[in-house]
Amino acid sequence: MKKLHQKLVSFLLLTIFIAFNHVPVLAWTPEEGLSANSAILMDTMRGQILYKKEANISLSPSIMCKLMTALITIDRTQLNSKVTISKNAAGINGASLNLTVGNLYTVEDLLYGVMLTPGNDAAIALAEYAGDGDVNKFVGYMNEAAKKLGLHDTYFVNPTGLYDEKQYTSVSDIAKLIKSAIANPVFNTIFGSRGTAWIDGKDSSILTNQNKLFWSYNGIDGGKIGTNPKQGVIAVTTASRDGRRLLAVVFDKDEDSALSQTTSLFDYGFTNFYNGLLVSKGIPLRTINVQDMDVNLISKIDVFYTYPIGRSFIKDIGFIKNEKLVLPLKTDVVAGVLKYILEDGTEIDVDLYSNREVVAPQDYKSKIKTILDENRDLVIIVSILIIIEFLLMFYYIIRFLFRLIKKMGHPEK
Repeated sequence: MKKLHQKLVSFLLLTIFIAFNHVPVLAWTPEEGLSANSAILMDTMRGQILYKKEANISLSPSIMCKLMTALITIDRTQLNSKVTISKNAAGINGASLNLTVGNLYTVEDLLYGVMLTPGNDAAIALAEYAGDGDVNKFVGYMNEAAKKLGLHDTYFVNPTGLYDEKQYTSVSDIAKLIKSAIANPVFNTIFGSRGTAWIDGKDSSILTNQNKLFWSYNGIDGGKIGTNPKQGVIAVTTASRDGRRLLAVVFDKDEDSALSQTTSLFDYGFTNFYNGLLVSKGIPLRTINVQDMDVNLISKIDVFYTYPIGRSFIKDIGFIKNEKLVLPLKTDVVAGVLKYILEDGTEIDVDLYSNREVVAPQDYKSKIKTILDENRDLVIIVSILIIIEFLLMFYYIIRFLFRLIKKMGHPEK
């Protein structure tokens, strides 16, 4: 039965590939700008922004709620745990999985339901489970996580993304969340899934990722689509080429436009930017003076950054010395920080270390003390021998004096 399901998944995914293999491509240059209402292109290595347009305007967080729900659930539960479906979950507006009240589903299956489909019923079920039966408690977890991640344009009211005028987000915050979330292997795997078998009792079907770029653009390795009837469509997509992974978040009036502009952003990012070496490990970068000793500083690692082709993209370089340094200076002590500021505002801090252990020069007395400290056992033995020699000399002197006095008291007749 399992092999049959796997064959069915492969067949249906191939069918979808053929059906969705054409997504219109939008001719675009950064000077002209995108027609999308809001968009952002990010390099996920260190979060450099390669392009943005109205990236902080408030949007309904339909897709953001699902992404955060998945991330919180992964952090707080076990994938193989069983979730009992409540009436509230099964009957929620926008339910897409037809969950059966009272049935048990694994956390992992429900996570795929949230990420691959609208999955409002799965989102409520996970929120109830991870929130100990209290959806509002789970929403509290969502807002706490948003604060920790610095999502200043985001506030949650529910885990489904159903419209509520009190909750909001932005494409900038969605990009920040995804950059952090894909560092989690479980989230990254589900986010990068094209489809999976869905088994509900005796029934089985295929859950397919609604982001059509999986089947039409080279290198897509993550994606989700969010639709809000009151506003439009948000496409969240990642793509990798030549060791680089880019993230695009596009909000526009309809799905075709959002996806076509996503491909334009990826074309722009992969064609016009490189990922190159900023700092080489082991190469002296600064020389500082510590207690009248010159110290060469190096980075212990290679540091990379993303830059436009033909430009260094470095706006400023600063250096902050560790003012608490004293000799001897070990090679594992941070001696200073080299701060690179890029033209897009990105700050890259590079920790620098001494390329060798540095000790203070010694005067005559210090050298003697060092020698004595380093040869303590030998010094003790020599000292004992000297004391013995001194005692023997003292003994012979006393003995000689005693004989002399005795002889003087009894002169020869």
